[in-house]
Formats: sequence, structure tokens, C-alpha cells
Amino acid sequence: MFEYLLEPYNTPFLYAFYFMLGIMALEVISLVAGLGLSEIVDNLFDATDVGLEMDADFDGDVEIEGNFISKYISWIKVKNVPMLILLIVFLAAFSITGFIGQSILSRFFDFTLPLWAAVPAAMVIGFPAYKSVSKILGEKLFKEETSALSEKTFVGQIAEINIGTAKSGFPAEAKYKDQFGQLHYFMVEPEEEEEEFVQGTKVKLTKRDASSFKAVKINQ
Repeated sequence: MFEYLLEPYNTPFLYAFYFMLGIMALEVISLVAGLGLSEIVDNLFDATDVGLEMDADFDGDVEIEGNFISKYISWIKVKNVPMLILLIVFLAAFSITGFIGQSILSRFFDFTLPLWAAVPAAMVIGFPAYKSVSKILGEKLFKEETSALSEKTFVGQIAEINIGTAKSGFPAEAKYKDQFGQLHYFMVEPEEEEEEFVQGTKVKLTKRDASSFKAVKINQ
């Protein structure tokens, strides 16, 4: 069985499987360390949407491109499910579909698809499984979205620098506990250029930028 997985026609599916295991390991490590990797990745995607909307106000061409990218992101996203989990599900669906497809062709028809055809075929055939599994996860496992707060409501709230030192142009990770007791992780940088926020500093969020929040230090 293992020798079959190492066949050249299974190379992209094997790499996808390894990549999936790597992401799962990083996610577990981040949960144990309290880094909130999934939240950080989700914030980056949300920030991309914000940045596209801002650029669209100034450039008609960017508006077309921004709308396309935003629609693509919304197409692959599934309500309530973190982007890292979606990536894991997609890689699993892609690799399993590829392995099974090549195995069936090899056993019953005595040939396998070349990589240039096998890769897109596995993506197309595996996509319905990806959407179905992701939808089930969103409905059964990640239902906390009903009590979660939108990041837009974080402005005016008090957060704490969690990792690193925040400087102007060099944001650091901060954490904020909402009224439901859920922790949120995002990037924060000082509103004033001369300010620095070291780990443990309490800050007040003043506005959301394209990829981070601006904040001012709370004098204690």
C-alpha cells in the first residue's frame, strides 16, 4: 500500500497529504501555546477584503480585480469554519480523491492520468466533498459564530499585547476577551509613531487598518 502512494503519478497527492499533516501539527501547537493561529489567518483574509474595498474607492480597475478576488474568497469560505480548517479539509479531499482515482484507473483500466490532467481532475471531483464536509463542520463543530462578535465591534475595547513588541509599522499580536468569554487574536500597532507596546501592555483599540488595529496605551 505504501509503495503505491510513492508512485510518480501520485506525487502531488502525496505532497498535499504531507502539507495537510504539517498544517494540522502547526494548528495543534498553536492551540497548546495559545497563539491563535487560525484567528490570525482569518484576520488576514478579512483584512484583504477591507483593503480591496478601500482600494476600490480610488481605482476603477482595482475595483474589478477586488470584486473578483472577494467573490473567489467568499466562494471557498464556509460559514463559521476557520480558513486553516478549510485548507486542511481541501487538501484531504484533494489527496484522497487523487489516490483513489489513480488506483481505480490503474487496477481496472491499466493506466493512470498524467499529472497535468490528474491534478485539476482531483480538484474538481474532490470539491463537492470539500464543501459537504466543511458545511457539516460549520453546522456541528463551529457553531460559536452565533455568539462571536464582529471585529468591527472591537474598536474602543481594551486588548493586551500577547506576543512581541508593537511599534509603528511593526504590529504585534494582541488578545481580547469578548463578553462571551471567547479570546480573539489580532495584530496591533501604536497610533502614535513614538509609542511602543511591550508584551503585557493594555491598549485601547482606536481603529482598524487594512491588516491590523491601531491603538493607544492605557495608563494604569
